[in-house]
This record gives sequence, structure tokens and C-alpha cells, in this order.
Amino acid sequence: MSEPGPRFDAGGPVEVVDARTLFAAPGVWQHQFASLARLDAGRLLLTFRRGAGPVRRNDGALVLASSDDDGATWTHPRPVYAYPGWDCINLGGLARFSDQQLVWYLGRLQMDDRLPGEEPCVGWYCTSTVSRDGGETWTEPGPEIRLFPGWTELYGASNPHRLADGGFMLAVIGTQGRDLQWRAGVAFTDDLGQTFSEPVIIAQVPDRDFSDMDIVRLSDGRFLAVGREHFVKHSVYAHSGDEGRTWTALRLTGFMGANIKLLRLRSGAVLCAYRDEAPERAGVSCSVSEDGGHSWRFVGQLNAADPSVRRKPGNQCGYPDFAYVSATDFVGVAHPYADLEGRVDLHFFRLRDRT
Repeated sequence: MSEPGPRFDAGGPVEVVDARTLFAAPGVWQHQFASLARLDAGRLLLTFRRGAGPVRRNDGALVLASSDDDGATWTHPRPVYAYPGWDCINLGGLARFSDQQLVWYLGRLQMDDRLPGEEPCVGWYCTSTVSRDGGETWTEPGPEIRLFPGWTELYGASNPHRLADGGFMLAVIGTQGRDLQWRAGVAFTDDLGQTFSEPVIIAQVPDRDFSDMDIVRLSDGRFLAVGREHFVKHSVYAHSGDEGRTWTALRLTGFMGANIKLLRLRSGAVLCAYRDEAPERAGVSCSVSEDGGHSWRFVGQLNAADPSVRRKPGNQCGYPDFAYVSATDFVGVAHPYADLEGRVDLHFFRLRDRT
């Protein structure tokens, strides 16, 4: 079992209150790709992929757990979605429109490690299920969601975003084919996440690919989007001052990050958690911007990668997600790289916003 080892700068904007491993079990299991949501009454819902190790196969199932004490204890994860011969994962995860309209964007992949690229898949399918009773029961999965010719994902760990007109905006990513021409943008919904507009593309440049984009509303009302250049791994950002209809040109953040999660801190500063692709700082890192995304400073790591762990497609760490549980504290989840036995544990954090 791997134990988290978060390290943050002393006197920085974030302080570690608690860190531990969730749902440890005998055997070699892989717990990864988590999504977190908090309901009005305080209940936390947590979804993640559970699959058998030591390598990722087309056998993953999605499970759901809940906590009524800010993550101190959890219910036993119960299976919700599986499909024989496919690897079932969050393709966007939990999007809380309200306690009465909780949408879970999920789906399935067929992996083939003989293929090149970061996503060696021969099949993909994105759909959703809805809970109107706080996550107790879920509808049958709906029809396929396809916003791009190839891969479609409602990626955006902070989805959804309420707009001034009462509608919602969600971050989306997708491809034009198998693991090529990745695009990142937003789509709009007027029916609480059941149907979507054509995507507005934020990140699209000839001969470059973009993915893993998250969005947060800044204190001044603008939206900030941060994503990654898919193969090169440099992170980029853009702004929108008109509720997501148009976006500024892309600029570099200065760090190399994937699986972006943005969180606006109490001061209005923005915390960005990401899988760090800088070789000397592999793991799940955090940077903070105090000027709306124009400049960033490294403030610490949720976990650091063991140098002996082999990094390869399919063995990915990260996918952080956060939720505030009080005026000052927020909780988060992320997973490390698989260890030498092929095990992947899910790590839980309670952090304090010191801004």
C-alpha cells in the first residue's frame, strides 16, 4: 500500500491537515481516475475506477462511495457501471447542477497496448446517468454523447459553470480520430446537462494537440481556462470575458502539467493541481496564480513519484479533484503512479486555504 506524502511550502497558501490512503484492500488493485462532488447538506460523493492489477486491462468498473463527515469515514464503494470487455472510467465524472440534478459523465474504453500514443484505444463511448436523490439511485445510462468525430469527454474537473443567463457551460475535449487532433473547448447546455451546443474551441492550432482543460470563474467575472498541449506537455491558458463565447489567444503557463484541476481560493488566487510532466518533479504538483493566470508559482506537491516506477502509456498518475468542506478547508483526491507490483491506491487529502 502506498502512502501519500504531500509537501507544501512553509507559509504558503496551502497547508496539509490530513493525508491518507482510501479503500486499501488485499491483492493488487488499481483505484484511479476519481471524481468528487459535495451536496448542499455536506455529503461528499466519490467515484473512481476499480480494476485488477498488475496492469490496466479492459476490466475496470466504476464504483461510488459517500461520506457524511467531510471524508473522515466512507461507505464501502458500491459498483455502479461495468461493461464486459471494456474498461469503464469517468469521462468527466460528477457534475453537480443541483442536489436534484447530479449528472455523472462516464463511459468505457477498449485499450490495446500494442498501439502507439498516449491513449492506445480502439474503442470509446461516452454517456451519462442522472441522480435526483443525492446519489442514492441513478438512471439507466442515456444515449452516446459525441461532440467530436472521435473521442468525446466532458473533461473539466470543475464542471459545470453557471452562466448569467441561467444556463451552464462545461469544458469538453475530443479528437478528430484515434489519438490525433485533440481539441479543447466548452459546450453549453440549457437542459441541465442532457444536450449540448456545438463546442466552442479554445485550444486548436494546426499541427498541435490540446486536452485536459479545466475552467474557473475569476473574482472579476472572467473565466480562466488552463489545459495542456497533449503530446508536448506544456500547459496553456486563455480567458473569456463574455461568458465563454469567445476566448483570448493561448499563452504558456510556464509549467508542464496534465489532468488539470482549478480551484479559486478565498483570496481570489487560483490553485492549479496537475500531473507534473517535468522529469525532475514527477508526481502531482500544485501552482498558484495571483494575477488571474498570467503568472504562476510552484507551491508544493500532493505526491511525488518514486524514480524507480516505470512511466508508460496506461500507467498515469494524477486526476486530482477538490471540494470545499468549510470556510477554510477543502478536501481532495488523486492517485499516484502504479508501484512496482502494479498497485494503484487512491489518496485523500484535507488541505487548508491560508489565503
